[in-house]
Amino acid sequence: MRAFQESLGELEGLGARVAGISADTFASQGAFAEANGITFPLLSDWSEYATIEAFGVGREGSPTSQRATFVFDAAGVLRAVVDDARDMNAHPVGALAAVKEIAGG
Repeated sequence: MRAFQESLGELEGLGARVAGISADTFASQGAFAEANGITFPLLSDWSEYATIEAFGVGREGSPTSQRATFVFDAAGVLRAVVDDARDMNAHPVGALAAVKEIAGG
C-alpha cells in the first residue's frame, strides 16, 4: 500500500482512482492508513468476504485473501491483474503500466 501511495500522483494524473480492500476490519484499516500515510480509500470486506469471493482471491480455510491488484478501465472492463505474491512492488508497477496503456501511452 505504501508503494501505491508513492505512485498515487502519477496514477491520478493519468485519470486512475486507487482503492485498497482487504478482509481487515474498518478499525484496523483506519489505523493502518494513519500509520502509513495512506490517503486513498481502504475498504473492508469484513465480515462477509463477498468481494474476496467474487474476485476469486480467497485463501482456502482462511478469511484472508491473496494479494492481487485489479485494473479496470473507465467502462468497468477488467484490463489487467497483478497477482505476484512475493514482490509487492510488482503491484503498483504493473498497475501503472496498465493505466498508461489504457491512457494510450
